[in-house]
Amino acid sequence: MTQTQAFQSHGLMAAMRAILAALIAGAVIAMGVLLAAFLTMAALAVAALSIAGAGAWWLYAKVRGRRPARRDPNVLEAHRGPHGWTVDGDQPEERQ
Repeated sequence: MTQTQAFQSHGLMAAMRAILAALIAGAVIAMGVLLAAFLTMAALAVAALSIAGAGAWWLYAKVRGRRPARRDPNVLEAHRGPHGWTVDGDQPEERQ
């Protein structure tokens, strides 16, 4: 029996390839899980910031109070008054 026959390197190389393939597969799976965790963290951070911004806007609107609506001076609005329809809220003067 020669040394080559006693020590079969094909089995050892197959085992080394299997171990290397398992390490690479584990690394790829770990990178996928890590990427998913970071994307989830980023999505939660964006959601938290948007909720905080909406809350700040709501609080600002409550503190500021209502503002009168700006009216376009070129648009006439008709309102029904006690003596018929009027434009821009101008009430006709009552005659005595």
